[in-house]
Amino acid sequence: MSQEAIERYVAALTKGKGLHDDFIYSMTFDEYKTFPDPYPRTTFKVTETEARISRYSNPGKPGELFEWDIHGRLFTPAKPSIPGIAVVMVPGGAVNKYEFIFTPDGPEKYLDLTKTSPTESRVGVAQHMASLGIPVLAISLPGHYSRSPWPPIPDRRPEFIIGEIPSDEELKNRLAVYTFRMCVEAIKVLIEKTLPDLKIFCWGHSTGCEYFYLLEQYGLRNKLIGGLGFGTGMPAWIRKEWDLACAQKSPEERAAPFRNLTDLSRRSPKGYVKSGYAGPNQPWGSAERWFELENHRRPQFKPFLQDIEHSAHDVLLPEIRKLSRLPDEELFVTYKADLNRLRGKKLLHIVGEYDKGHWIEGGEKGVEFRREVYAFKRFATYAEDLRLIVVPRLTHYGHVESYNERLANLMVTAFRDYFPH
Repeated sequence: MSQEAIERYVAALTKGKGLHDDFIYSMTFDEYKTFPDPYPRTTFKVTETEARISRYSNPGKPGELFEWDIHGRLFTPAKPSIPGIAVVMVPGGAVNKYEFIFTPDGPEKYLDLTKTSPTESRVGVAQHMASLGIPVLAISLPGHYSRSPWPPIPDRRPEFIIGEIPSDEELKNRLAVYTFRMCVEAIKVLIEKTLPDLKIFCWGHSTGCEYFYLLEQYGLRNKLIGGLGFGTGMPAWIRKEWDLACAQKSPEERAAPFRNLTDLSRRSPKGYVKSGYAGPNQPWGSAERWFELENHRRPQFKPFLQDIEHSAHDVLLPEIRKLSRLPDEELFVTYKADLNRLRGKKLLHIVGEYDKGHWIEGGEKGVEFRREVYAFKRFATYAEDLRLIVVPRLTHYGHVESYNERLANLMVTAFRDYFPH
């Protein structure tokens, strides 16, 4: 099964065999869970890296700019499989780099995967990819990382400067300007500091998807090889088009929960179930148990402005302008992604069949309205090639579910056989 699975997958990537609806390749779950390692496993070392940027005036200290810390962990394999490349992993809005490093039910350790069964190890996808010889930089966005265990969810606050808890006033002032433009700059600085000589893939999960479309546009010196994703998505301006075509609520109704612009969206088990994040391939069990296992290291909050800019709630823009006092070039950069930058690039996205937001919703109107397909139809005019891989049983969080090592295998096989080096 495993050899047949890899042969069919590579033929789909390189020759278009077995595709349907132009660019979709549907795997069986048996193919997925037996998909073999594309390279021998190797050991890796892990180092911390961080950077600090200054951006936006601090109303509490006239004449000074806010400083923002960004933190990451770099996985460097002992034997690189493909010289000169690395993967940058950017998490969604309410999590951090640990989403890629560990799994809820797995050990909070770095394992030697040359001596341990990858399937039984239950480590994060970053460890799996590094053990296949690919350097990985896993990132925590400003405010989303703490060196100490997080306090209870209702009490925790972002550490915009790592180790410092902001006052009520500072928290409000910072959340008013927690823009994608600021995060793009922080990510860019960290990449250039940590991976100065490498070409990169940028995998942004969920809300983190926006950065692939923006990094080059805002001056990243590293070459972006191509588009890589699982549970990824589209720039917000395409998301707005999709919402207008598929959403059951008006733009005003969808934006209403975010009108308190300087607040945090705090995650909960009930919210995860409602969003369709719970599924049959999660060995830890219930959503409640998921939170119990992750709460000490996972922030479980997301600045409202991130949700607003990513989810295309532009009906709130007049209020945001007034509150933030920022010029328009700093706001809704998620609307400014230039798809011409996809020219000459290939894209590979993988989506779980149980991903409510990215695969299920919109499907009742036809396959072209499934969100990932809707986006790829718009990318097709620009990109050199596109592949969308659909995997049964996986949810939006398939990268931490059972057989997540196979997700790393799919990606690294594509690095070898589909993308240019």
